[in-house]
Amino acid sequence: MRNVLQADRAPTIAEPAVNLPAVEEPALEAPTAESAEETVMQTVLQKVRPYSMVPDSGIEFLIRSVQSLFDQQIEGDFVECGVWKGGCAAAIKLAELALQPDSQRLLHLFDSYEGLPPVQPIDGPMAAGWQQAVDSPWYFDNCAASLEVVQQNFAQLGLLDARVQFYKGWFETTVPEFVKRYPETKIAILRLDGDWYESTKVCLENLYPLVSEKGIIIIDDYYAWDGCAVAVHEYLGKHGLNHRIRSIPDFSSAYIIKQAHREA
Repeated sequence: MRNVLQADRAPTIAEPAVNLPAVEEPALEAPTAESAEETVMQTVLQKVRPYSMVPDSGIEFLIRSVQSLFDQQIEGDFVECGVWKGGCAAAIKLAELALQPDSQRLLHLFDSYEGLPPVQPIDGPMAAGWQQAVDSPWYFDNCAASLEVVQQNFAQLGLLDARVQFYKGWFETTVPEFVKRYPETKIAILRLDGDWYESTKVCLENLYPLVSEKGIIIIDDYYAWDGCAVAVHEYLGKHGLNHRIRSIPDFSSAYIIKQAHREA
């Protein structure tokens, strides 16, 4: 908001009063759905920005995804595999609370909370180079953020409650254990941010079957790392799935809508 400074003025002589016809002030228009959505978008972005490497476009897509599943009444919880400091997961929860305060969906957060595992040859030379460049400003300590740090961030945002569940350990252990323990779980949004081939593969193999029809699967690293893209292609081909791989506008990540058949 700008501060407008006015120079000192010399006193003026009052003019005779003139009776002007009364003018009714225009009624204020009710906020539109578009303006309300934009308010939610900007509020959430501002709150989670310190806790995420994902560009604004990716977080905005998350918020719209939450709105979409509410609009279409798609059942299921929220699942994120690869949490870092919790920014994207917090965006999902903040959007849920803003758009549907009475929602009781769970948010399941899987991470080693110790950083990424070593890259494998299938992940490609760029991935290997990134993990070796420990002095790079983009290394972020191998994407390590402790469970305590993530929980503290959620507490600061007022989101740390029983509806947020944390699963600490490597995906190859925690994800299959979760599915074995909760086989009836339904997932509305599945966000995969595990970077490498093996991490993406184990999450798709175990969690994709739990995603509801027309649920959304977000693959954060599809354009970043070769191994992630290979894992996605292999899974779709192996199971004969016709899903189109879609991109958010700036191609910073990809997503799939789980849909048995194309609709006219």
